[in-house]
Amino acid sequence: MAILGFVGTGTLADAVIRGLQKTEAQAHRFLLSPRSETRSRALAREFDNTKRAESNEAVVAQSDIVLLGVLPKQIGELGALPFRADQIVVSFLAGVPVEVVRRNIAPATRVVRMIPLPCIEFGKGPILMTPADAEVEAIFGKVGELVIPDQESDLDAISIASGLMSAHFQMQNTVVAWLQSREIVPALASRYVRSLYSGLGELALEMDRKGDALPPEEYETRGGLNETARAFLNHEGWFDDMARALDRVEAHRRTLMKPAD
Repeated sequence: MAILGFVGTGTLADAVIRGLQKTEAQAHRFLLSPRSETRSRALAREFDNTKRAESNEAVVAQSDIVLLGVLPKQIGELGALPFRADQIVVSFLAGVPVEVVRRNIAPATRVVRMIPLPCIEFGKGPILMTPADAEVEAIFGKVGELVIPDQESDLDAISIASGLMSAHFQMQNTVVAWLQSREIVPALASRYVRSLYSGLGELALEMDRKGDALPPEEYETRGGLNETARAFLNHEGWFDDMARALDRVEAHRRTLMKPAD
């Protein structure tokens, strides 16, 4: 049994903790930063294996695995914490390379950079991480789909795709609103659309696990509903616009993620 210490208990850390508590990882103990007081106190009340420490120093001093959930601009504050050479450090710091984290947590050197998504709370979604680490993989392997690129630069490139999350929700909401305009009860419209896209995601993921392609034409009937919709969207350049949106996200991130000190 290990002690997992969270430095920073924000929304993402909350989702990670709740997801882990539904797996074998609940055998571990969880130690939380006192920051985000309302959230850390609520988690400590809810889970018997979870405690709120009196300081970030106490979290680091007592933990075997330290999970960093602070803001990237706060990385300079980590040097004052009592890291040890035998610890594993998992960093959720957006855009901050492994080597930069390592420089700020000496004498600890075993660093894993990880990008989980909020759906980790439900054991769903991709978990980007690098480098590979058997102990970390054993803990997180049941709360999502581990995606472990060989190069850290690939992690940065892959993570660009998450820039479409809010657009995906707007797409769902647009479909829900269209159904409501046809006098479908809001609760029914929402449940159908959310379940539809969830099920399609599971289908696509299972196909990927099998190594099978997912040609969209195999999921439409000639002259049918799906062919009509996809042909219209292709004609309007909707899918090309999606690729251009990702180009814009990539360019925008370059302006935001300047090298940390």
